[in-house]
Amino acid sequence: MVTFPVDDVTPATEPLPTQPLSGLYPDALAIGGDPARRVVVPDGVHPLLSAVARAFAEHRPLVLSPDAVWLTIAQGVAQHVRLHAEELRPLLVNHAGRKRIAVQWDGPMPEDAASWQFLVEAFSKQVGAEIFECDFTTSTSIEQTASRVVMLDAYSPYFSMWLVGVCGIPSITLTGTVEDWRKIRDRVDHLEKLGLEKWCRSLRPIADQFVRAASGTVDPEFWKRIYNPADAYGGDVINGWIARFYPYVGSNGTYDRPNPLLDLPISEPKNDSTKQRGIRSDNVPAVLSKVVIHVQDLDNHAVALHAGLVGVAQDNDFALRPIAGWHLTRAGVEMDDVIDRLAKEHEVTPADASDMLLEGSAEQIALDRRVGSAVLFDGAWRIRPHGDRPVTFLAIGITIQVVIDLADGRHIALAIKDYATVYYVACRIDGDELADDPRDVPVYGTSLAILLEAAMDFGGDISSLETGKLTDLID
Repeated sequence: MVTFPVDDVTPATEPLPTQPLSGLYPDALAIGGDPARRVVVPDGVHPLLSAVARAFAEHRPLVLSPDAVWLTIAQGVAQHVRLHAEELRPLLVNHAGRKRIAVQWDGPMPEDAASWQFLVEAFSKQVGAEIFECDFTTSTSIEQTASRVVMLDAYSPYFSMWLVGVCGIPSITLTGTVEDWRKIRDRVDHLEKLGLEKWCRSLRPIADQFVRAASGTVDPEFWKRIYNPADAYGGDVINGWIARFYPYVGSNGTYDRPNPLLDLPISEPKNDSTKQRGIRSDNVPAVLSKVVIHVQDLDNHAVALHAGLVGVAQDNDFALRPIAGWHLTRAGVEMDDVIDRLAKEHEVTPADASDMLLEGSAEQIALDRRVGSAVLFDGAWRIRPHGDRPVTFLAIGITIQVVIDLADGRHIALAIKDYATVYYVACRIDGDELADDPRDVPVYGTSLAILLEAAMDFGGDISSLETGKLTDLID
Protein backbone atom coordinates (compact mmCIF):
# COMPACT_ATOMS: atom_id res chain seq x y z
CA MET A 1 0.00 0.00 0.00
CA VAL A 2 1.22 3.48 -0.82
CA THR A 3 -0.08 6.97 0.09
CA PHE A 4 1.12 10.12 -1.64
CA PRO A 5 0.16 13.82 -1.55
CA VAL A 6 -1.65 15.29 -4.54
CA ASP A 7 -2.97 18.82 -3.97
CA ASP A 8 -1.93 21.40 -1.39
CA VAL A 9 -5.36 21.84 0.21
CA THR A 10 -6.68 21.67 3.75
CA PRO A 11 -8.30 18.26 4.35
CA ALA A 12 -11.95 18.06 5.40
CA THR A 13 -12.61 17.91 9.13
CA GLU A 14 -16.25 16.79 9.16
CA PRO A 15 -17.64 13.40 8.08
CA LEU A 16 -20.27 12.94 5.41
CA PRO A 17 -23.67 11.51 6.41
CA THR A 18 -23.82 7.73 6.15
CA GLN A 19 -26.32 4.90 6.22
CA PRO A 20 -26.06 1.11 6.54
CA LEU A 21 -25.37 -0.83 3.35
CA SER A 22 -28.60 -2.77 3.87
CA GLY A 23 -30.54 0.48 3.50
CA LEU A 24 -29.51 0.68 -0.16
CA TYR A 25 -31.28 -2.60 -0.99
CA PRO A 26 -34.32 -3.00 1.29
CA ASP A 27 -35.77 -5.79 -0.87
CA ALA A 28 -32.60 -7.89 -0.95
CA LEU A 29 -32.91 -11.54 0.02
CA ALA A 30 -29.16 -11.70 0.72
CA ILE A 31 -26.32 -9.17 0.79
CA GLY A 32 -22.64 -9.95 0.32
CA GLY A 33 -20.59 -8.56 3.19
CA ASP A 34 -21.68 -6.80 6.35
CA PRO A 35 -25.20 -5.33 5.93
CA ALA A 36 -24.46 -2.95 8.82
CA ARG A 37 -21.38 -1.42 7.16
CA ARG A 38 -21.78 2.32 6.93
CA VAL A 39 -21.61 3.89 3.48
CA VAL A 40 -21.93 7.49 2.41
CA VAL A 41 -25.50 8.42 1.51
CA PRO A 42 -25.56 7.82 -2.27
CA ASP A 43 -25.83 10.69 -4.74
CA GLY A 44 -26.95 8.65 -7.75
CA VAL A 45 -23.47 8.64 -9.30
CA HIS A 46 -21.33 5.55 -9.98
CA PRO A 47 -19.41 4.91 -6.72
CA LEU A 48 -15.91 5.27 -8.21
CA LEU A 49 -16.78 8.54 -9.88
CA SER A 50 -18.72 9.68 -6.80
CA ALA A 51 -15.79 8.99 -4.47
CA VAL A 52 -13.37 10.88 -6.72
CA ALA A 53 -15.79 13.79 -7.20
CA ARG A 54 -16.51 14.18 -3.50
CA ALA A 55 -12.86 13.80 -2.54
CA PHE A 56 -11.94 16.43 -5.12
CA ALA A 57 -14.68 18.94 -4.27
CA GLU A 58 -14.56 18.56 -0.48
CA HIS A 59 -10.81 18.05 0.09
CA ARG A 60 -11.14 14.47 1.30
CA PRO A 61 -8.44 11.79 1.00
CA LEU A 62 -9.15 9.04 -1.51
CA VAL A 63 -8.47 5.31 -1.21
CA LEU A 64 -8.46 3.23 -4.40
CA SER A 65 -8.21 -0.55 -4.45
CA PRO A 66 -7.32 -2.79 -7.40
CA ASP A 67 -10.78 -4.32 -6.96
CA ALA A 68 -12.64 -1.01 -7.36
CA VAL A 69 -10.65 -0.07 -10.45
CA TRP A 70 -10.89 -3.51 -12.07
CA LEU A 71 -14.62 -3.94 -11.36
CA THR A 72 -15.28 -0.62 -13.10
CA ILE A 73 -13.28 -1.74 -16.14
CA ALA A 74 -14.95 -5.17 -16.10
CA GLN A 75 -18.42 -3.62 -16.06
CA GLY A 76 -17.40 -1.52 -19.06
CA VAL A 77 -16.37 -4.71 -20.85
CA ALA A 78 -19.69 -6.35 -19.92
CA GLN A 79 -21.58 -3.40 -21.35
CA HIS A 80 -19.55 -3.59 -24.57
CA VAL A 81 -20.25 -7.32 -24.93
CA ARG A 82 -24.00 -6.81 -24.47
CA LEU A 83 -24.00 -4.09 -27.13
CA HIS A 84 -21.99 -6.22 -29.61
CA ALA A 85 -22.93 -9.77 -28.59
CA GLU A 86 -23.18 -11.35 -32.04
CA GLU A 87 -20.10 -9.62 -33.39
CA LEU A 88 -18.04 -10.89 -30.43
CA ARG A 89 -19.61 -14.36 -30.24
CA PRO A 90 -16.79 -16.15 -32.18
CA LEU A 91 -14.20 -14.67 -29.79
CA LEU A 92 -16.00 -15.62 -26.59
CA VAL A 93 -17.97 -18.85 -27.12
CA ASN A 94 -18.21 -21.79 -29.50
CA HIS A 95 -21.98 -22.17 -29.67
CA ALA A 96 -25.00 -20.48 -31.24
CA GLY A 97 -27.91 -19.07 -29.26
CA ARG A 98 -27.98 -19.28 -25.48
CA LYS A 99 -26.58 -22.37 -23.81
CA ARG A 100 -28.24 -23.60 -20.63
CA ILE A 101 -26.01 -23.73 -17.55
CA ALA A 102 -27.46 -25.62 -14.60
CA VAL A 103 -26.31 -25.94 -11.00
CA GLN A 104 -28.08 -28.42 -8.78
CA TRP A 105 -29.05 -27.50 -5.22
CA ASP A 106 -30.40 -29.89 -2.61
CA GLY A 107 -33.45 -28.33 -0.97
CA PRO A 108 -35.37 -25.07 -1.39
CA MET A 109 -33.73 -22.03 -2.96
CA PRO A 110 -31.24 -20.61 -0.44
CA GLU A 111 -31.54 -17.04 0.77
CA ASP A 112 -28.23 -16.69 2.60
CA ALA A 113 -25.08 -15.01 1.33
CA ALA A 114 -22.76 -17.99 1.90
CA SER A 115 -24.85 -20.31 -0.26
CA TRP A 116 -25.10 -17.80 -3.09
CA GLN A 117 -21.37 -17.17 -2.95
CA PHE A 118 -20.93 -20.91 -3.56
CA LEU A 119 -23.54 -20.95 -6.34
CA VAL A 120 -22.04 -17.97 -8.16
CA GLU A 121 -18.67 -19.71 -8.12
CA ALA A 122 -20.29 -22.87 -9.53
CA PHE A 123 -21.94 -20.93 -12.37
CA SER A 124 -18.77 -18.98 -13.16
CA LYS A 125 -16.65 -22.14 -13.37
CA GLN A 126 -18.88 -23.38 -16.19
CA VAL A 127 -18.26 -20.19 -18.16
CA GLY A 128 -14.56 -20.01 -17.33
CA ALA A 129 -13.74 -16.38 -18.20
CA GLU A 130 -11.10 -15.85 -15.52
CA ILE A 131 -9.96 -12.49 -16.87
CA PHE A 132 -12.94 -10.90 -15.07
CA GLU A 133 -11.86 -12.24 -11.67
CA CYS A 134 -10.91 -10.01 -8.75
CA ASP A 135 -7.92 -12.05 -7.59
CA PHE A 136 -5.76 -9.37 -6.04
CA THR A 137 -4.13 -9.33 -2.60
CA THR A 138 -6.94 -7.01 -1.52
CA SER A 139 -9.72 -9.25 -2.82
CA THR A 140 -12.08 -10.81 -0.31
CA SER A 141 -14.91 -13.19 -1.04
CA ILE A 142 -17.13 -10.12 -1.55
CA GLU A 143 -15.02 -8.72 -4.39
CA GLN A 144 -14.51 -12.18 -5.90
CA THR A 145 -18.24 -12.89 -5.96
CA ALA A 146 -19.01 -9.42 -7.33
CA SER A 147 -16.51 -9.90 -10.16
CA ARG A 148 -18.00 -13.29 -11.00
CA VAL A 149 -21.49 -11.79 -11.25
CA VAL A 150 -20.08 -9.11 -13.57
CA MET A 151 -18.62 -11.90 -15.70
CA LEU A 152 -21.94 -13.75 -15.81
CA ASP A 153 -23.61 -10.47 -16.81
CA ALA A 154 -21.13 -10.09 -19.69
CA TYR A 155 -21.82 -13.63 -20.91
CA SER A 156 -25.60 -13.47 -20.42
CA PRO A 157 -26.23 -13.11 -24.20
CA TYR A 158 -24.64 -16.56 -24.60
CA PHE A 159 -25.75 -18.43 -21.48
CA SER A 160 -28.98 -18.93 -19.56
CA MET A 161 -28.37 -19.61 -15.86
CA TRP A 162 -30.54 -22.12 -14.05
CA LEU A 163 -30.60 -23.25 -10.42
CA VAL A 164 -32.23 -26.66 -10.34
CA GLY A 165 -33.97 -27.48 -7.16
CA VAL A 166 -10.93 25.11 -5.58
CA CYS A 167 -10.96 21.84 -5.44
CA GLY A 168 -8.46 19.15 -4.93
CA ILE A 169 -7.71 15.82 -3.22
CA PRO A 170 -5.31 15.89 -0.22
CA SER A 171 -3.92 12.39 -0.79
CA ILE A 172 -4.56 9.15 -2.62
CA THR A 173 -3.92 5.70 -1.20
CA LEU A 174 -3.49 2.74 -3.53
CA THR A 175 -4.11 -0.50 -1.67
CA GLY A 176 -2.70 -3.86 -2.70
CA THR A 177 0.73 -4.66 -4.14
CA VAL A 178 2.62 -3.52 -7.20
CA GLU A 179 1.87 -6.92 -8.73
CA ASP A 180 -1.88 -6.33 -8.30
CA TRP A 181 -1.68 -3.15 -10.36
CA ARG A 182 0.57 -4.83 -12.95
CA LYS A 183 -2.07 -7.53 -13.28
CA ILE A 184 -4.67 -4.90 -14.21
CA ARG A 185 -2.23 -3.36 -16.70
CA ASP A 186 -1.68 -6.75 -18.35
CA ARG A 187 -5.41 -7.40 -18.56
CA VAL A 188 -6.00 -4.11 -20.36
CA ASP A 189 -3.93 -5.40 -23.28
CA HIS A 190 -6.24 -8.41 -23.63
CA LEU A 191 -9.32 -6.20 -24.02
CA GLU A 192 -8.19 -4.86 -27.39
CA LYS A 193 -9.24 -8.03 -29.24
CA LEU A 194 -12.86 -7.35 -28.21
CA GLY A 195 -13.00 -4.28 -30.40
CA LEU A 196 -12.05 -1.93 -27.56
CA GLU A 197 -8.89 -0.49 -29.13
CA LYS A 198 -9.88 3.13 -28.51
CA TRP A 199 -10.69 2.48 -24.85
CA CYS A 200 -7.42 0.60 -24.40
CA ARG A 201 -5.47 3.58 -25.75
CA SER A 202 -6.81 5.59 -22.82
CA LEU A 203 -6.57 2.84 -20.20
CA ARG A 204 -2.95 1.86 -20.90
CA PRO A 205 -1.27 5.13 -19.80
CA ILE A 206 -3.62 5.34 -16.80
CA ALA A 207 -2.82 1.77 -15.73
CA ASP A 208 0.89 2.51 -16.24
CA GLN A 209 0.61 5.41 -13.79
CA PHE A 210 -1.05 3.16 -11.20
CA VAL A 211 1.88 0.74 -11.49
CA ARG A 212 4.43 3.54 -11.19
CA ALA A 213 2.72 5.10 -8.18
CA ALA A 214 2.38 1.74 -6.44
CA SER A 215 6.11 1.25 -7.07
CA GLY A 216 6.89 4.60 -5.42
CA THR A 217 7.25 6.79 -8.53
CA VAL A 218 4.40 9.31 -8.39
CA ASP A 219 3.65 11.80 -11.17
CA PRO A 220 1.88 14.61 -9.23
CA GLU A 221 0.64 16.39 -12.36
CA PHE A 222 -1.04 13.23 -13.61
CA TRP A 223 -2.83 12.59 -10.32
CA LYS A 224 -3.97 16.21 -10.08
CA ARG A 225 -5.81 15.64 -13.37
CA ILE A 226 -7.87 12.71 -12.01
CA TYR A 227 -11.11 14.69 -11.99
CA ASN A 228 -10.94 18.19 -13.51
CA PRO A 229 -7.66 19.44 -14.93
CA ALA A 230 -6.71 22.81 -13.42
CA ASP A 231 -6.85 24.47 -16.84
CA ALA A 232 -10.40 23.25 -17.53
CA TYR A 233 -12.20 24.39 -14.37
CA GLY A 234 -15.45 26.33 -14.45
CA GLY A 235 -17.77 24.03 -16.37
CA ASP A 236 -20.22 21.36 -15.28
CA VAL A 237 -18.37 18.60 -17.12
CA ILE A 238 -15.86 16.04 -15.90
CA ASN A 239 -12.82 15.87 -18.12
CA GLY A 240 -10.22 14.37 -15.82
CA TRP A 241 -8.87 10.95 -16.68
CA ILE A 242 -11.18 9.14 -14.23
CA ALA A 243 -13.96 9.77 -16.79
CA ARG A 244 -12.15 7.46 -19.23
CA PHE A 245 -13.01 4.39 -17.15
CA TYR A 246 -16.45 4.39 -18.78
CA PRO A 247 -16.42 3.32 -22.46
CA TYR A 248 -20.07 4.21 -23.01
CA VAL A 249 -22.10 7.19 -21.84
CA GLY A 250 -25.67 8.29 -22.34
CA SER A 251 -28.77 9.44 -20.51
CA ASN A 252 -32.23 8.37 -19.41
CA GLY A 253 -31.19 4.79 -18.79
CA THR A 254 -29.59 4.24 -22.21
CA TYR A 255 -25.80 4.16 -22.26
CA ASP A 256 -24.64 3.14 -25.72
CA ARG A 257 -22.84 6.26 -26.99
CA PRO A 258 -19.01 6.01 -27.12
CA ASN A 259 -17.32 8.25 -24.55
CA PRO A 260 -16.11 11.35 -26.48
CA LEU A 261 -13.05 11.68 -24.23
CA LEU A 262 -11.63 8.50 -25.75
CA ASP A 263 -11.01 10.44 -28.97
CA LEU A 264 -8.56 12.75 -27.16
CA PRO A 265 -4.98 12.11 -26.05
CA ILE A 266 -4.68 11.35 -22.33
CA SER A 267 -3.23 14.83 -21.67
CA GLU A 268 -6.29 16.62 -23.05
CA PRO A 269 -8.56 18.59 -22.82
CA LYS A 270 -6.27 21.54 -22.11
CA ASN A 271 -8.38 24.60 -22.83
CA ASP A 272 -11.91 25.98 -22.81
CA SER A 273 -12.46 25.25 -26.49
CA THR A 274 -12.57 21.51 -25.81
CA LYS A 275 -14.41 21.68 -22.48
CA GLN A 276 -17.54 20.28 -24.07
CA ARG A 277 -15.65 17.03 -24.75
CA GLY A 278 -16.02 16.04 -21.10
CA ILE A 279 -18.90 14.12 -19.57
CA ARG A 280 -21.36 14.82 -16.78
CA SER A 281 -21.75 12.50 -13.81
CA ASP A 282 -25.26 11.54 -14.94
CA ASN A 283 -23.85 10.43 -18.32
CA VAL A 284 -22.22 7.43 -16.60
CA PRO A 285 -24.27 4.27 -15.88
CA ALA A 286 -24.60 4.10 -12.08
CA VAL A 287 -26.05 0.61 -12.18
CA LEU A 288 -24.90 -2.77 -10.97
CA SER A 289 -24.28 -5.75 -13.19
CA LYS A 290 -27.21 -8.13 -13.08
CA VAL A 291 -27.61 -11.78 -13.91
CA VAL A 292 -30.91 -13.68 -13.73
CA ILE A 293 -30.87 -17.21 -12.29
CA HIS A 294 -33.86 -19.40 -13.15
CA VAL A 295 -34.90 -21.52 -10.17
CA GLN A 296 -36.43 -24.79 -11.30
CA ASP A 297 -38.97 -25.95 -8.74
CA LEU A 298 -42.71 -26.59 -8.85
CA ASP A 299 -43.47 -22.99 -9.84
CA ASN A 300 -40.37 -22.12 -11.92
CA HIS A 301 -39.36 -18.60 -10.92
CA ALA A 302 -36.32 -16.37 -11.09
CA VAL A 303 -33.96 -14.46 -8.84
CA ALA A 304 -31.39 -11.83 -9.78
CA LEU A 305 -27.84 -11.29 -8.57
CA HIS A 306 -26.67 -7.68 -8.63
CA ALA A 307 -22.97 -6.83 -8.22
CA GLY A 308 -20.34 -4.18 -8.78
CA LEU A 309 -19.31 -1.10 -6.85
CA VAL A 310 -22.18 -0.56 -4.43
CA GLY A 311 -21.22 2.57 -2.54
CA VAL A 312 -18.60 4.82 -1.00
CA ALA A 313 -17.24 3.98 2.46
CA GLN A 314 -15.74 6.62 4.76
CA ASP A 315 -12.64 5.94 6.87
CA ASN A 316 -11.97 7.40 10.31
CA ASP A 317 -9.88 10.17 8.72
CA PHE A 318 -12.82 10.91 6.35
CA ALA A 319 -11.00 9.33 3.41
CA LEU A 320 -13.42 7.98 0.81
CA ARG A 321 -13.15 4.58 -0.84
CA PRO A 322 -15.49 2.96 -3.40
CA ILE A 323 -16.44 -0.53 -2.22
CA ALA A 324 -17.62 -3.66 -3.99
CA GLY A 325 -20.65 -5.70 -3.08
CA TRP A 326 -23.48 -7.88 -4.28
CA HIS A 327 -27.01 -8.78 -3.30
CA LEU A 328 -29.80 -11.16 -4.28
CA THR A 329 -33.40 -10.20 -5.11
CA ARG A 330 -36.44 -11.89 -6.50
CA ALA A 331 -36.79 -11.27 -10.22
CA GLY A 332 -39.64 -11.78 -12.58
CA VAL A 333 -39.00 -12.28 -16.26
CA GLU A 334 -40.78 -9.24 -17.68
CA MET A 335 -43.51 -10.21 -20.12
CA ASP A 336 -43.05 -7.02 -22.16
CA ASP A 337 -39.36 -7.89 -22.67
CA VAL A 338 -40.32 -11.39 -23.81
CA ILE A 339 -42.90 -9.94 -26.23
CA ASP A 340 -40.30 -7.50 -27.61
CA ARG A 341 -38.01 -10.43 -28.33
CA LEU A 342 -40.89 -12.48 -29.76
CA ALA A 343 -41.74 -9.70 -32.21
CA LYS A 344 -38.09 -9.27 -33.19
CA GLU A 345 -37.27 -12.94 -33.77
CA HIS A 346 -40.55 -14.52 -34.90
CA GLU A 347 -43.67 -13.94 -36.99
CA VAL A 348 -46.16 -11.94 -34.94
CA THR A 349 -49.59 -10.64 -35.91
CA PRO A 350 -50.42 -7.56 -33.80
CA ALA A 351 -53.47 -7.63 -31.57
CA ASP A 352 -56.69 -6.03 -32.79
CA ALA A 353 -57.01 -2.81 -30.79
CA SER A 354 -60.80 -2.87 -31.23
CA ASP A 355 -61.03 -6.21 -29.43
CA MET A 356 -59.57 -5.53 -26.01
CA LEU A 357 -61.97 -7.31 -23.64
CA LEU A 358 -59.23 -9.42 -22.04
CA GLU A 359 -59.10 -11.69 -19.03
CA GLY A 360 -56.64 -14.05 -17.42
CA SER A 361 -53.35 -13.64 -15.59
CA ALA A 362 -51.28 -10.47 -15.85
CA GLU A 363 -48.90 -12.28 -18.22
CA GLN A 364 -51.74 -13.44 -20.47
CA ILE A 365 -53.27 -9.97 -20.60
CA ALA A 366 -49.87 -8.42 -21.41
CA LEU A 367 -49.44 -10.93 -24.27
CA ASP A 368 -52.94 -10.46 -25.65
CA ARG A 369 -52.73 -6.67 -25.59
CA ARG A 370 -49.85 -6.77 -28.07
CA VAL A 371 -49.98 -10.14 -29.84
CA GLY A 372 -52.96 -11.32 -31.84
CA SER A 373 -51.23 -14.54 -32.86
CA ALA A 374 -47.68 -15.71 -33.52
CA VAL A 375 -45.75 -18.39 -35.37
CA LEU A 376 -42.46 -19.62 -33.92
CA PHE A 377 -39.79 -22.05 -35.11
CA ASP A 378 -41.04 -22.34 -38.71
CA GLY A 379 -44.55 -23.22 -37.59
CA ALA A 380 -43.64 -25.69 -34.86
CA TRP A 381 -45.28 -23.39 -32.30
CA ARG A 382 -48.43 -21.33 -32.93
CA ILE A 383 -49.75 -18.94 -30.31
CA ARG A 384 -53.53 -18.81 -30.66
CA PRO A 385 -55.59 -15.59 -30.63
CA HIS A 386 -57.15 -15.03 -27.22
CA GLY A 387 -60.61 -15.61 -28.71
CA ASP A 388 -59.64 -19.07 -29.98
CA ARG A 389 -58.58 -20.81 -26.78
CA PRO A 390 -61.11 -23.51 -25.95
CA VAL A 391 -61.65 -24.50 -22.34
CA THR A 392 -62.04 -28.14 -21.30
CA PHE A 393 -63.34 -29.20 -17.88
CA LEU A 394 -61.79 -32.55 -16.99
CA ALA A 395 -63.35 -35.12 -14.69
CA ILE A 396 -60.16 -35.16 -12.64
CA GLY A 397 -60.95 -31.66 -11.36
CA ILE A 398 -58.61 -29.74 -13.65
CA THR A 399 -59.65 -27.05 -16.15
CA ILE A 400 -57.54 -26.96 -19.33
CA GLN A 401 -57.31 -23.97 -21.70
CA VAL A 402 -55.26 -24.27 -24.88
CA VAL A 403 -52.83 -21.39 -25.53
CA ILE A 404 -50.24 -22.71 -28.00
CA ASP A 405 -50.41 -25.44 -30.67
CA LEU A 406 -47.34 -27.65 -31.12
CA ALA A 407 -46.27 -29.49 -34.26
CA ASP A 408 -46.60 -32.93 -32.61
CA GLY A 409 -50.33 -32.44 -31.98
CA ARG A 410 -49.96 -31.42 -28.36
CA HIS A 411 -50.85 -28.04 -26.91
CA ILE A 412 -49.26 -25.80 -24.33
CA ALA A 413 -52.24 -25.21 -22.09
CA LEU A 414 -53.24 -23.67 -18.80
CA ALA A 415 -54.05 -26.19 -16.10
CA ILE A 416 -56.20 -24.67 -13.36
CA LYS A 417 -57.27 -26.43 -10.19
CA ASP A 418 -59.92 -24.84 -7.91
CA TYR A 419 -59.36 -21.51 -9.71
CA ALA A 420 -56.17 -21.07 -7.72
CA THR A 421 -52.63 -21.33 -9.10
CA VAL A 422 -52.29 -21.63 -12.87
CA TYR A 423 -49.74 -24.09 -14.26
CA TYR A 424 -48.61 -24.65 -17.85
CA VAL A 425 -48.71 -28.19 -19.27
CA ALA A 426 -48.20 -29.93 -22.63
CA CYS A 427 -51.05 -32.27 -23.53
CA ARG A 428 -53.44 -33.53 -26.22
CA ILE A 429 -57.15 -32.80 -26.12
CA ASP A 430 -59.72 -35.05 -27.82
CA GLY A 431 -63.07 -33.26 -27.85
CA ASP A 432 -63.85 -32.61 -24.21
CA GLU A 433 -61.40 -35.17 -22.91
CA LEU A 434 -57.72 -35.32 -22.08
CA ALA A 435 -56.17 -37.68 -24.65
CA ASP A 436 -53.04 -38.35 -22.56
CA ASP A 437 -52.50 -40.22 -19.33
CA PRO A 438 -52.05 -37.52 -16.62
CA ARG A 439 -48.93 -39.39 -15.52
CA ASP A 440 -47.38 -38.54 -18.91
CA VAL A 441 -48.38 -34.85 -19.05
CA PRO A 442 -45.42 -32.61 -18.13
CA VAL A 443 -45.91 -29.49 -16.00
CA TYR A 444 -43.73 -26.46 -16.82
CA GLY A 445 -44.29 -24.16 -13.84
CA THR A 446 -46.50 -21.10 -13.45
CA SER A 447 -44.88 -18.42 -15.63
CA LEU A 448 -45.74 -17.92 -19.29
CA ALA A 449 -42.88 -15.42 -19.61
CA ILE A 450 -40.30 -17.94 -18.40
CA LEU A 451 -41.79 -20.62 -20.66
CA LEU A 452 -41.63 -18.43 -23.79
CA GLU A 453 -38.15 -17.17 -22.97
CA ALA A 454 -36.83 -20.71 -22.53
CA ALA A 455 -38.52 -21.78 -25.77
CA MET A 456 -36.80 -18.97 -27.69
CA ASP A 457 -33.47 -19.70 -25.98
CA PHE A 458 -33.53 -23.40 -26.88
CA GLY A 459 -35.37 -23.54 -30.21
CA GLY A 460 -38.67 -24.72 -28.77
CA ASP A 461 -37.20 -27.33 -26.42
CA ILE A 462 -38.65 -26.61 -22.97
CA SER A 463 -37.96 -30.02 -21.45
CA SER A 464 -35.56 -28.42 -18.98
CA LEU A 465 -38.50 -26.51 -17.45
CA GLU A 466 -40.39 -29.64 -16.45
CA THR A 467 -41.23 -29.56 -12.74
CA GLY A 468 -43.43 -32.63 -12.51
CA LYS A 469 -46.49 -34.32 -14.01
CA LEU A 470 -50.17 -33.43 -14.13
CA THR A 471 -50.85 -36.13 -11.54
CA ASP A 472 -48.88 -34.02 -9.03
CA LEU A 473 -51.58 -31.35 -9.32
CA ILE A 474 -54.38 -33.84 -8.84
CA ASP A 475 -53.03 -35.48 -5.69
